[in-house]
Amino acid sequence: MTGTGRLFQNGRAGEDTCSNPRGRKEMLMKRKQLTTCAAKTLAVMLAGAAAFGGLAAAPQTVWAETIVDQARTTGMLTITKQDNTKKPLAGAEFSLYRVMNLTPGSKPGEFASYAVNDNFKEVLRDITPDELDNYNTQQLENKIRELEALVEKNQIQADQKDTSGDNGEIRFADLELGYYLVRETKTPAGYVNGNAFLVAIPSTNNYDQDNTAGTEWVYDIQVEPKNSVVDIEKELGQEGQDHDGSIKVGDLVPYTIKTTVPVYPDSYFEQDVTFKIYDVTSNGLKVVNRPDKSVQVYVDGQPLEAMGNYSLEVKEAAGQEADLTIAFTKDFIRNNGNKNVEVRYWAEVTDAAVIGQEGNTNNVQLEYNNGPGETTKADGNEVRVYSFGINVAKFTKNGGEKPLAGAEFKLYADAELTQELATAKSNDQGHLQFDKQLDEGTYYLKETKSPAGYTLLTNPIKVEITAKEDQEGHATGEFTVKVNDQEITATTGDYTTHLDQAEGTVTVAVENHKGFTLPATGGTGIALFLLIGAAGILTVSAVLVKKSRKAAK
Repeated sequence: MTGTGRLFQNGRAGEDTCSNPRGRKEMLMKRKQLTTCAAKTLAVMLAGAAAFGGLAAAPQTVWAETIVDQARTTGMLTITKQDNTKKPLAGAEFSLYRVMNLTPGSKPGEFASYAVNDNFKEVLRDITPDELDNYNTQQLENKIRELEALVEKNQIQADQKDTSGDNGEIRFADLELGYYLVRETKTPAGYVNGNAFLVAIPSTNNYDQDNTAGTEWVYDIQVEPKNSVVDIEKELGQEGQDHDGSIKVGDLVPYTIKTTVPVYPDSYFEQDVTFKIYDVTSNGLKVVNRPDKSVQVYVDGQPLEAMGNYSLEVKEAAGQEADLTIAFTKDFIRNNGNKNVEVRYWAEVTDAAVIGQEGNTNNVQLEYNNGPGETTKADGNEVRVYSFGINVAKFTKNGGEKPLAGAEFKLYADAELTQELATAKSNDQGHLQFDKQLDEGTYYLKETKSPAGYTLLTNPIKVEITAKEDQEGHATGEFTVKVNDQEITATTGDYTTHLDQAEGTVTVAVENHKGFTLPATGGTGIALFLLIGAAGILTVSAVLVKKSRKAAK
């Protein structure tokens, strides 16, 4: 778009007098009130320096024979690059093209003269100041697009080019007088580039105001073109559907993706326009899209039908990633600039889920246009959910410490042992695992078959897993464990009950004995039982010795 003074706010055309021909004409007439100037004035020829968030200083283009200071032959243009929150942007490259030369009069009071640069006569040669005075916003915007197209077609080299620093500022000094086409030729990652615009050096001192008549010439012009931030983020949970980030196989995990539709000028829509959400899950998570758990899209909080607005693709292939792709239509993008988009969907935890602090990841990307016909991708944040595992180390100390194979355990979700989750049998190393099936919670291990010649545990072993959470109530991957109500530390050893934070597992060491049936066991419970047993044996031995001595007497 184009106009004078305040053009755009928050990525949209502002409500100023440039929005209608009558109001614009009034502004043009007012700006012709320059003292000592018999000028024909055309107000700001801008197209999109402000297209994404506003332009604080919208320079006026003076087009005509007018009186300027014969002593001044150069000026300066300062561009302060910001996003729509006024954050300075580094890495924005701007290129300047002098499309018209201004030559001051040779003596005081003599009119200056304008001449179109040879490179741009194809677009500007047949245009009169009067015609430009009567151009509406769209016509001015079209003319600037023609100039841009000419630059691209003829590979016209920029007169000056520079890149913004950390403060977002670029200073083009010692600019010869005239009219400059200003183009953003490189855009910082994560932003949409602004439209090209025309700036006059010098301009009248009302170039950045709406309702003030010009009284003098300004040779140092300052503009603040803004870029629209393009970002995307993912959250665990949905509106009315929280989730702690602790998972087990078969769980349905809710996710929300949030982004904002960029505000594109009309020039973008002369070609294909891309605004696409691309979600990637790890193998342990599979995107679902079924009647009871469908992928839903919302715009500013209202449900959006797919028809005419977007296409949806969910890929599901065994052993591969599940991909969710939402591609919005050109009409939707054109009509919904600066609106908030939410995608709510569910992912099912599969048996390919991993345990431990690595977690099961979920990433999101946004593909969008950062220039007409040019696309880029912005990476969103990563969301992780975590699963845990219980290991059993089955061993005996009969004849030296050694593993026991063939012990069978069942895992239950309740103390009554009615909700069976899984069955596992110890291998030659005495190990068995219950993994990928456990979120935080309380579980019960019940030995249902002991190795030949060894006793069977009579009582189940209670295991409590508690996930540590961040300030938002989401699992961090760390956890604490109690076995038979006793806190377990991160000690090591095959036959020691311990936990491994990185692996996300707790190992319960269970000793088997010959000759009698053990009650509750596991961890220190075993040691206590063994001490009691040893004490009992010692007592019996002492009684027998005393009796034998008495008989001998």
